[in-house]
Amino acid sequence: MLMTCNYMNEGCDGGWPLFHGMFAENAALVTEDCAPYKAKTKGDSCTNYSECKGFAKIDNTYFVGKGYGDSSEKKMMKEILRNGMINGELEAPHIFHTYKSGILTSDGIQELH
Repeated sequence: MLMTCNYMNEGCDGGWPLFHGMFAENAALVTEDCAPYKAKTKGDSCTNYSECKGFAKIDNTYFVGKGYGDSSEKKMMKEILRNGMINGELEAPHIFHTYKSGILTSDGIQELH
């Protein structure tokens, strides 16, 4: 499921996972059949998805931990165990733009054997 036309976020110009959750609470998620994933949103328009019907909503949005930046692997694992999937973000190094395969580490890309 995807969110379409999230007016609460900055899309590929930034964006905040919490706003995705808030949008899913206040608007609705649509199916990927109607709004397929695109790596870029520049030049796209909400009118392209005006026929998409809401498919699902969520009940509650909150931070894992006490607030922004207070999460950990352990807290995320507990949250998934208790309540199901979570929405998150990551800060990737510039080399991430060239990633095609292997394992991305702090030392660069390590090829798999």
